[in-house]
Amino acid sequence: MPPVFQKTAIGFGAKNAGCDGFMIGFFPAILSLIIGAAGWYYMFYSRAAEKLSGIEGESANRRRVRLRRANGLAMFLLAVALCAGFYSFDPKVSPLPFVATWVTVFILLVIIMVLGLWDILLTKRIRRKRSDGSQT
Repeated sequence: MPPVFQKTAIGFGAKNAGCDGFMIGFFPAILSLIIGAAGWYYMFYSRAAEKLSGIEGESANRRRVRLRRANGLAMFLLAVALCAGFYSFDPKVSPLPFVATWVTVFILLVIIMVLGLWDILLTKRIRRKRSDGSQT
């Protein structure tokens, strides 16, 4: 590892780089907490998709609600994986779990992106139907 970086009690941090050690050590935890809270909210408290039931069909609305809940679960799992990736494994001591954790993080990011794009496609479908219905 370059001499600029050193293993500290609060994680990997820049040595003499002018960065605050508090933010270097606790930023991943704060980020994980925010992502986990957003995922928890989408899983249990978000009712935005259910409010579209009057605009889209019932089966499409149920699909959208399940889609958003699955995305919330993926966000919550991402928060756990990020926290594990930053704080659980040292790449020098246990490289395989370290790599497996970060591969999991990237897979969860891809899943979140795909589910988000799917939701956008469902929204575009609603807009297209509404614009076609209003022009005729």
